[in-house]
Amino acid sequence: MRLLTNDDVSNLLTVEECIPVVERVFKEIENTQMPPKIYLDIPNGDFRAMPAVVSNTAGIKWCGFHLDETGTKRKGNAFSKVIINDVDSGDLLAIMDAEVLTATRTAAVTGVATRYMSPENARVAAFIGCGLQTSKQIQAVCAVRDIKRVNIFDLDRERMVELYNQMEDYKTEIHPCISLEECVVNADIVTTLTPSRQGYLDYHMLQNVCHINAVGADAKGKRELNANVLDKVGIIAYDEWEQCSHSGEIQYLEESTQCGVLLSLAHIVSGGFCRTDKTVFDATGLAIEDVAAARYIYDKL
Repeated sequence: MRLLTNDDVSNLLTVEECIPVVERVFKEIENTQMPPKIYLDIPNGDFRAMPAVVSNTAGIKWCGFHLDETGTKRKGNAFSKVIINDVDSGDLLAIMDAEVLTATRTAAVTGVATRYMSPENARVAAFIGCGLQTSKQIQAVCAVRDIKRVNIFDLDRERMVELYNQMEDYKTEIHPCISLEECVVNADIVTTLTPSRQGYLDYHMLQNVCHINAVGADAKGKRELNANVLDKVGIIAYDEWEQCSHSGEIQYLEESTQCGVLLSLAHIVSGGFCRTDKTVFDATGLAIEDVAAARYIYDKL
């Protein structure tokens, strides 16, 4: 049985490696089991249990976090662990820290959706929110599209500058922006990564042809997209219906007058998709992704 730290995971799994791992999970979704994510609400935060079976691996992720007194910023360290067992033998294979694993597989799913849904000639990518996951999200989008310019924006300017300095030597130019509008106005791909509970991305801000990865909304009450975005985009994809309708952007579909066509990401990666001018991918994060990534790390060892 292996015990792996975040440093171990970081050394064993890159975003670029994880993209095909996650893509395969969605292509072979019939070989998975995933009960609904369990939320345990607590004052200013929650705990979550995420069990799944992927092929010959069973596992669970247990994670949680607390918000500060404003209800917007995490305080202390969010914790996350993944445990995996071999289905055939029942053996416990590994227990690993999952903060880095979660950030990596979350970015990888963005990479998969971007590969299938974004304009093939996309050159400008915008990232709203400059937290711990954003650098990996940038890597994922740039891995699947020939991005020439990356725009970043955060209400916390210090955090935005920190990300800029962190990625100063990255292969693609990084541009901090002074406003949300500046960040997205020329973007072919927009990725939202905030804990917002009020929509801020408006349809009129977007280019005529673009793709949106909505990543931040992963719990009931969170949202980043205004209703007119859901109203007017051509296609809305989701990672898993039950989770997204509870915790993702599509929990707000009842506010929309005429939302776009709804498709699962599994359907899209299996070839059931034609690109349209504007698309949204609603990501809440799935246990099958965690288990598949954890097994990949274990096998790599």
